[in-house]
Amino acid sequence: MRIAGLSGFDVDGTVAKLMQAQRIPLDTLTKKKQSTEWRRDAYRDINLKMTDFRNNKLFNFKAEGTFNKKTISVSGNAEAVTAKATASATTGTISVQVKEIAVAASNFSEGEVTKDGFDRTKTLLSQSEKLTNGSVIPAAYTFEINGKEIKVDPAKESLNDVIAKINRESNVTAYFDATSKRLSFTAKETGLTNGSDKDGKYITFKDKTGNFFESLAQVHTDGDNKKDGKNASVVINGLETTRTSNTITVNGIEVTLNKAGGSAAIITPQTNPDEIMESVKKFVADYNETLEMLQKKVTEVKDRDYEPLTDEQKESLSEKQIEKWEEKAKNGQLRNDPILTSLISSMRSIATGLVNTGNPKIRSLADIGIKTGQFFENGKLYVESEEKLREAIESDPEAVKALFTQDAVPGGSGTEVGLGERLYDKLKLGTDELTKKAGLPSISNDDSRLAKEIYDISALISKQQKRLEALEKSYYTKFSSMEAALNRYNSQSQYLANQFGGSSK
Repeated sequence: MRIAGLSGFDVDGTVAKLMQAQRIPLDTLTKKKQSTEWRRDAYRDINLKMTDFRNNKLFNFKAEGTFNKKTISVSGNAEAVTAKATASATTGTISVQVKEIAVAASNFSEGEVTKDGFDRTKTLLSQSEKLTNGSVIPAAYTFEINGKEIKVDPAKESLNDVIAKINRESNVTAYFDATSKRLSFTAKETGLTNGSDKDGKYITFKDKTGNFFESLAQVHTDGDNKKDGKNASVVINGLETTRTSNTITVNGIEVTLNKAGGSAAIITPQTNPDEIMESVKKFVADYNETLEMLQKKVTEVKDRDYEPLTDEQKESLSEKQIEKWEEKAKNGQLRNDPILTSLISSMRSIATGLVNTGNPKIRSLADIGIKTGQFFENGKLYVESEEKLREAIESDPEAVKALFTQDAVPGGSGTEVGLGERLYDKLKLGTDELTKKAGLPSISNDDSRLAKEIYDISALISKQQKRLEALEKSYYTKFSSMEAALNRYNSQSQYLANQFGGSSK
């Protein structure tokens, strides 16, 4: 806190005006730092959008399943199976005759396990008198079911707990029916998948400590209530084979066996041009959106009349005025940026490139009805002919797929690489360069070029602030000395005036 002198001289105002000129270099550095931070943030925003386009939209588009859209028709014995295409589905008719359906093994108690009044939520020990064969409860039960060992503490666990443990830890589903007062056990998998070796017909039960299965559950591996598991038996395109499951995959077609007997079901996969066309049109839209975003940034004009505001300037403006000002000041941060212009050039070059698909009639986007717009549209793509696109998909879907998704081959020239793959790789190089330039918000230890630049500017700002603080202190010291001198002169003047005044009398 400073106290003004008695001379009437405006020390604070004078120091403020002197410091105003001295602050110009600091204000320049502060504006430079703010502008650099805006540029860094603009790069990061572009990087995030490019990464989203590459890792989500483009990645999904070039996935194999995008061009393997199939419709499935089932004729013949259509009740025998249901079928759906997976991403790897291929063309070609499939004949499936179901001779036997896969069945899961099961077993259940030979008699009632509980008496009236039994509470399956309370511990087995507390309910021992209400268990049919449980008047003497051991300290622990240890048993194996289908080779999986399970331990039970009767003093802590209820019948519900035991059932939940079996269901959770083994490949068997246990169930207690309160009406019949019996336990049932069903294998979670169909077919010959039981026992410790997972290849048996029956669910295996073995008491190791206590007699949970033998006495309490009244169920046995060789009991009369057992039902054996069975494998499915099918004839696929004339070849008889077995499966443990009723769901099998043939040439990328997932086939579910529903009913045994009768003639064969005929499964016919066909390319679905409508879905593939929608995927291609979505790719074109995403490509155009990304290209337009880059074009806007490199052509955006910077208004030199709008610079970053200083703290003093902000004090005289409302929040809305500051927001509008900074919106204009941020424009043109990436105008003619070399990283972005290089990305634009690469994208446009890839979009007009040729691919060796194996079909000389389908080698470019133009061959499937996609063309670039007028020169002033800066490489924007158009689906000019949906009829041509549909025709290409229907006539040679594999060539259309290769045009976008074909991988490089060892020793290849690169012309075999699909446009989607080329774009995917090129965008990775671009986003890596953007990260080196400006870093990412998620990176705490940012060693990007702009981060270093901001650090250096901050160091200069700190030096300037210390210089100004010292200078301001020096001004006040000098003016304080001046005040003291003036006070002394005033005192002397008053003294002399008094003296002269006194002698005249």
